[in-house]
Amino acid sequence: MPSNLNRLLIAWATSLILVVGGVLLMEATYTPPGPDTEDQPASDQNTDTPDDQAATAQEPLTANPPNGADDPATTSPTNIPAPGQLAETNNLPSQASAIPQGLPIQPLQDLMEQSNDGPLPKIASDGRKSYDMYAAPRISDRSLSRIAILVTDLGKKSRNTKRAIDDLPANVSLGFSVYGSNLHEWGQQARTKGHEVFLAVPMEPVNYPQNDPGPLTLLTDMSTRTNLSLLRSSLGKFSGYAGVVNYMGSRFTAAPESIRPILDELKRRGLMFIDNRDSRYSRAASQAQGINMPWAVNNGYVDNNLDAENIAIQLNELEKRARAQRTALGMARSYPVTIQAIKVWAATLEERGFVLVPVTSIAGQQALPR
Repeated sequence: MPSNLNRLLIAWATSLILVVGGVLLMEATYTPPGPDTEDQPASDQNTDTPDDQAATAQEPLTANPPNGADDPATTSPTNIPAPGQLAETNNLPSQASAIPQGLPIQPLQDLMEQSNDGPLPKIASDGRKSYDMYAAPRISDRSLSRIAILVTDLGKKSRNTKRAIDDLPANVSLGFSVYGSNLHEWGQQARTKGHEVFLAVPMEPVNYPQNDPGPLTLLTDMSTRTNLSLLRSSLGKFSGYAGVVNYMGSRFTAAPESIRPILDELKRRGLMFIDNRDSRYSRAASQAQGINMPWAVNNGYVDNNLDAENIAIQLNELEKRARAQRTALGMARSYPVTIQAIKVWAATLEERGFVLVPVTSIAGQQALPR
């Protein structure tokens, strides 16, 4: 009996050991399928590379644009160059729809000098200049004749200013009056839309004071010190412009001893100068070239006659000049009829063998007037 009992206990213990061992073996080797890992390679479980993570963590270069506009940091095409760099033209969209991006919306602190006149432009310690940093991406394609348009006298009439910013093609540059209001806000809105911005500084005309450009006018009978002080008062009106264009100035720009110190000061502050050519005797563009600063010269106002057909004729004359000399600059005011005429004209410009470019894209490329 005891022998049979021993054999029974041994068989029972052996069976128990086999059952327990099988359960433990199954738990050790079996892993239930998960919803996120089934058939997924390990390399795909985290798709952020170190470069991607760094790009995600990097702060955008520009602040949020005003009035709820789209943030350029999230809407810019990936192949758009940095401000002031030459754009690759083989991937550029049609000029009718091309919108330059990359302009800083907020003024750059490194390019500002605080003064009693307000923030004045300066060259940054690393050599960056307003002319480069506030320029729309420069179009390097030379296969088409290049035309630039500068619309001036903005900032004084809000409706006209808003229409110019919103309705004109982005490659049209905008000039703001020192007598305008809310210039900081207007400048930000313009850059948000892709327009590069200029400041219109009043200078003495030949019929002064009968024709008076206002209290900030630079005058030929004033000392250089006084004129430079007035210039700084104008430059401090707002920030974020690539350069200066003279407002009136037919007498002042024709006086080399008066205009030269102004150009020296603008060059020292990293700015471009545009000669509006109010007088055929102007020396401004030639002197700017002589001191090796970026410059451009107006080849003609397109809206001296405020008639849509006449404006179209003047724009056609601008095309003729560009075809002959490869480059041309036209200037205009902010009248509604002018803005509409430029908008219609620009829509088919490329079809006729021309490209609309920002003013900075033609700096130093024009033939000097004789």
